[in-house]
Amino acid sequence: MTSEEEVAELFCCGICEDLMLAPITLVCCGRSFCKECLRLWIKTNAQQGGIPRCPGGCTKKVPFRLPQHSIALRKAMEQLVPERLANRIKEAAEEEIDETDCLGGFKAWGDIAASRDILYGSSIIVRQGSPGIVLGNCDDGCHLTVKFDEREDGSELCVNVVPEALMLPLPGGFRLHQKVVALYELLLNSDMKVPLGSVGHIIGSLGGDRVTVLFEPAKLLFGDHSIPEYPVSVNIREVAAQRLLVGGFSIAQRVQASMSLVVGNRVVVHAGCRGTVLAEFSDTRLTVVFETETEESSPSCFNVLPLEILPWCDLPAHLPAGSPVRALQHLMSPCAILVHAGTKGTILGGVDPALVFVAFENGPAVAAAVSTLEQLSDEKESEAEEKLLEKSETVAPDIGSSDLSSIDVEPPSDEETPNSATEAGNNGFACAVSTPINSARVTAVLSAD
Repeated sequence: MTSEEEVAELFCCGICEDLMLAPITLVCCGRSFCKECLRLWIKTNAQQGGIPRCPGGCTKKVPFRLPQHSIALRKAMEQLVPERLANRIKEAAEEEIDETDCLGGFKAWGDIAASRDILYGSSIIVRQGSPGIVLGNCDDGCHLTVKFDEREDGSELCVNVVPEALMLPLPGGFRLHQKVVALYELLLNSDMKVPLGSVGHIIGSLGGDRVTVLFEPAKLLFGDHSIPEYPVSVNIREVAAQRLLVGGFSIAQRVQASMSLVVGNRVVVHAGCRGTVLAEFSDTRLTVVFETETEESSPSCFNVLPLEILPWCDLPAHLPAGSPVRALQHLMSPCAILVHAGTKGTILGGVDPALVFVAFENGPAVAAAVSTLEQLSDEKESEAEEKLLEKSETVAPDIGSSDLSSIDVEPPSDEETPNSATEAGNNGFACAVSTPINSARVTAVLSAD
């Protein structure tokens, strides 16, 4: 039977060659060491101007932020060598020297951030707000050894800095001067508020879970309110780092439904209904509040796919919402005709200065280039109907809805196929960028075409 000494050797640290305390297993080689032994190894190598490598001999870099200690190894030692482990813990407690308190009140192995730009000569090597970890005091008694997560010069070496150049990290993982966006409408007083989607910069921390944000001044007043021109204290859950969300949308962006949204057998949001992006619900969906009311008289808030919405903007002055229009040419998807020339529709909203969202008769709702549409007056509408009737009597055979495949439409060449809405206005084809209101109908049309 294996003796206790032989079992204890299985749990021996490769640095101190004693029973491991708070054992940590390195990913690079799978070997385990005492937590404090690894920290001393890292600090010694870093202060000697090197990059800490695995003490197990695999030469891989050791992470400065070590993983949590292995609970499985600790429990195994408690079960197999309980007496030796108890003696090891007692000896370590007697020999322990508290070196956690560092200059400036910082803690060794604690997270920090640069409170100002750190220079080497005349060059900035660490930007203000960059996060890092304190290794401990330098031998000179005036500086701290810090490993920053990133340096401007790309070096992986540590930096010796004075305590005044450091500060505690901001809550929520934010950084100084980071651009953020308001997730809610923040009412400050009767005259001042921060509207949803307002953009600002982090300028400091108030401790706890609050940060100070300077929001960018608004170009327009929001009713009787305006954005303050002074720093505002906000909870970290009231703002988020500004970034593009799934589908390329952003928080507080104005959008419109690209199709009718159905719950069960009931249409709850009609195509073209305006809304506002509130947040990113998941990796594939966005939370959008639409400007419609449910039976409970509350805004309709849905988690939608990016393809179920389109950006929204103001329409051109000559094409207000509800205007009847006619397609001047075929409106194309990359490989099929979605809307035939001459088909009438109704303007629902604007997508961008060059695109509008149109619901066509007996067909899909698509985003079409303004140049591919003609606004219909009463006279033009009657003339278009007469021309279409004459053409169908003299040229087109009597074709039912099931004979769409017999219509001979010459497809565009590769050079004519549009790649964007801008090209659509130049080559005579508009690209349909949204999904249809009635997917079954369009599926049949596309299959026939």
